[in-house]
Amino acid sequence: MKKILLSISAAFLLNISVASASEEILQKDFKVTLEWLEQKPKSYAKDFFILQYLAQDDISFEDAKVAYSMANEANSNVKKLYNKKYKKIPPEELRCYNASILQLKNEDSKCIALGLSLNEATEISKSDLNFFISKLDAYPTLKKDLQIIATDNPFYALINSDMDRFFRLFFEFKKDYRSKFFNKPLNPELINKISKDKNFERFLRYVVYENDLKNLQKSLLSLNNYQDIDADNLFSLGINAINNNNSNLALQIFNDANNKAYSKNLKDKTLFWIYLLTQNQSYLQELAQSWDNNIYSLYSKELLDLEIDNIEYKIPLSNKKSSFDIYDQFEWMKVLEDTKKNFDEQKLIKYENLFSDENTLAQHAFILERYTKYKKQYFITPYRDTIKNYDIDKQVLIYSIARQESRFIPSSISSSSAQGVMQIMPFLSFDISKELNEDYNIYEQFIPDTNIRYGSYHLDSLMKQFNNNPLFIAYAYNGGAGYTRSQFNKGLFSKKGKYEPFLSMELISFAETRDYGKKVLANYYIYNNYLNSRNKINLSTIFQSLVAPN
Repeated sequence: MKKILLSISAAFLLNISVASASEEILQKDFKVTLEWLEQKPKSYAKDFFILQYLAQDDISFEDAKVAYSMANEANSNVKKLYNKKYKKIPPEELRCYNASILQLKNEDSKCIALGLSLNEATEISKSDLNFFISKLDAYPTLKKDLQIIATDNPFYALINSDMDRFFRLFFEFKKDYRSKFFNKPLNPELINKISKDKNFERFLRYVVYENDLKNLQKSLLSLNNYQDIDADNLFSLGINAINNNNSNLALQIFNDANNKAYSKNLKDKTLFWIYLLTQNQSYLQELAQSWDNNIYSLYSKELLDLEIDNIEYKIPLSNKKSSFDIYDQFEWMKVLEDTKKNFDEQKLIKYENLFSDENTLAQHAFILERYTKYKKQYFITPYRDTIKNYDIDKQVLIYSIARQESRFIPSSISSSSAQGVMQIMPFLSFDISKELNEDYNIYEQFIPDTNIRYGSYHLDSLMKQFNNNPLFIAYAYNGGAGYTRSQFNKGLFSKKGKYEPFLSMELISFAETRDYGKKVLANYYIYNNYLNSRNKINLSTIFQSLVAPN
C-alpha cells in the first residue's frame, strides 16, 4: 500500500532501522497466522495480534478457537470479538433475548429469565413485574431481584437483603434508578459493614464521585473505624469529607491515609491536602523534598522558590548503531521482564551498551529510570526531526502526553490495544486515516513518525474543544471528549471555592483519567519550561486557568 511504503521511507530518513520489522508486520501482505502466534509469549502484545487474526474474514471456527485459547483470559476485547464473530447463540435463545415485554409474557420461565434484564424490569409496570415474578419459581435469584424492584421501597428491601445482592444490584442498576431509589441515608452500623466488604472500593467509586448521591455521601461520614481501610480508599473518604464540608474529619482521614500509603504519589497527594487544610508550611517543606515530580511536589517547590533537582533532559550516548529492533513488541517485553527484578549494575551496563544511539533513546531513558527506582527522572525529547515541525505549544503537548502514554516506546501496546508512542486506539487511527484520505494499515502505528502525526491530528480537535487547556485536553485524550464534558456538566471546575481547583481535580469520576490528567499536567509544566524559554509558566497560573469552557 502506498502509505506503508512512504512511512518506511520516512523511517529510513529518520535513520531508524526497520529491517526486522519490515520483514514481518510492516510488509503490506503480512497476515497473522496461527503458526506465527504460537511462537509468541502470552502478553498484551500477543492479545493485540490475536485480535488482528480473529478480525480476518477467512478464519475457520476451529482455528478461531485455537487463537482464542492463546489469549489472556482477562482480555475483554479478545473475548468480545470472539463471541461476536464465532459464538453462536441458539435461535430459541436469540428469540428470547430480542423479545419485547409483551412477547415475553407469552413465554416460559426460561425464556423470561433469558430475555428480561434488571434494568428493563425497573421500567415496566408493577402488574407486569408481579406477573413475571409469579412465573420464575425455577429461577429464585432473579425472582428475588424482581421482588425487590417491585416493592414500594426498593432501597429498604435491598439493604435488608444479603450483602452480595446489595452490591450486585447497586452496581447493575442504571445511574438514574440508583439516584432515585438508593440515595438514602444509611445507618452507621450498615456503613461500617459495607466498609469491610471486598466491594467497598467500587462502592466508593460509585458514591463519592457523583453529585446525585449526597445522602449516601453524608452517610460515609459516620464511619468510625478506619483500621482495615487501605490508603487509597481512605483518600477517597477524605475527599468525600471535604466535599461535604467536614474539614476536621478530612484532616484526620488524610493523616491516616498518609501513614498507610506506600506509593510516593499517594503520600505526596495526602500530604498536600494536609497542607491545604492546615496551611502549615512544614508540610509544604516536607513535600518539596519528594523525589517524585508530581503536581504537588512541583507546586510546593514553586511556592518555596526551590529548584527542581532530579530531572535530566539529556542522556550521553555512545552513538554506536544499536542492534535493538525498536519495532519488535516481544523483544521490548523481554527487556521489561529482565529489568523487573534483580536489576543490578551489570544489567544496567548491558542495556546502556544495547541502547546506544538516538533511535533507542526512549529505551535508554526507561531503563535508567527503572534502575534508579524513578528517583531520577528523564524528560527526554526524542523524535525531534518529526516533532520540531509543530509549533511550540503542540510540541510541549505531544511530549507531555507521549511521555505518560508510552515513555516514547514505539512498540508499546496497552491491554486495550492502544498502540505506539501516542498510544492511539485502533478505531481512532482508522477514523483518522479516513479523514486524511490515506490507506490504512494498523501496524504502521508502531512507526513513530506515523503515530505522532495521527496523535497530533487528534490533538488538533481536542485543543479546539478545550481551549488549549492542557489538563482538560489530557482528560479528553484519556477518557474521551464526551466524558470530559460530562464531568464539567457535574459542575467541576465551574465554582470558586477554598479548595479549588484541587477538589474538582479529585472528583473526576474515572480514577485512571483523574490520575492521568495530573501526570500529564506535571509533564506539561516541565516540558514547557524546558522547551519554551520565551514563555515560561508557573503552576499557580495554570491552576488559575482551570475553568470549565462554556
